[in-house]
Amino acid sequence: MFTKIAAITLPIFALALVGFLYGRRIKPDLAGANKLVVDVALPALIFTSLSSKTFDPISAVPFTGAAIALIVLTGLIAWPLSRFSGTSRQAFLPCAMFTNVGPVGIPLIALAYGPQGLAPAVVLLVISNVLHFTLGAGVMSGKVDWRMVYANPLVWATVLGVGSSQLHLALPAWLDTSLAMIGSVLVPMMLLSLGTRLATSKVADARVGAQSSMLIGLVRFIAVFAVLGFIPLQGVERGALILFACLPPAVFNFLLADKFQVAPNQVASTVILGHVLSLVFLPLGIWVAFS
Repeated sequence: MFTKIAAITLPIFALALVGFLYGRRIKPDLAGANKLVVDVALPALIFTSLSSKTFDPISAVPFTGAAIALIVLTGLIAWPLSRFSGTSRQAFLPCAMFTNVGPVGIPLIALAYGPQGLAPAVVLLVISNVLHFTLGAGVMSGKVDWRMVYANPLVWATVLGVGSSQLHLALPAWLDTSLAMIGSVLVPMMLLSLGTRLATSKVADARVGAQSSMLIGLVRFIAVFAVLGFIPLQGVERGALILFACLPPAVFNFLLADKFQVAPNQVASTVILGHVLSLVFLPLGIWVAFS
């Protein structure tokens, strides 16, 4: 199982390394590219991934509530502990609350539970995307902007993707292919950008990243078992929620930190070192989930 987990996470390190080496030599300005990724590629990926999967909102209500509770409770527990993270509260809280559920979480849950794991994985993807770019962006920017809810292309991509799946709508082949091509840019581009940002980081940033990552792992373990105490999920849903809690911080945290200029170097270090520590947390989470 450890080998399979490494097979999922090691490509993340490989792409980040390429970006790091390129950044050390060229020192590019990727602000425009990051904005393009968030505004165009991410909505396309969300829509295509959700519209092609079966999603039952009614049967998913308890699990959806547990996922929301886990994200919110993680933030509440992390709030007073942020002083020990070595970085600002605005930078630390989103990293603690939102995990890399797309590139790492969905393959991991599907690997652990097979086809039965896809439904809860999709719920986690939907909830994470909606809350990350509304609540998470609000925490990082320091203000609540309701336009980030009703005018956010990521929120609309989620709604339209789920709606398309429920209504069994099929896009024209040319449009579906176009959206898939745009969405396929997202993961490699954001990992290359992450590595490029790390090239400008200092030793102090790496120290903060390690400190924050270890604290995040502890906080999320406490939060997930507190949530399961109130919402006693069983079987695949229980295991999926535990694995969700063990995932590393989402790479999107770095893109938001870069956009709002909230300690982007420290957030980048937290994200990449969180993926390193995931090689410890994920096997532990799998053991707990199946125990």
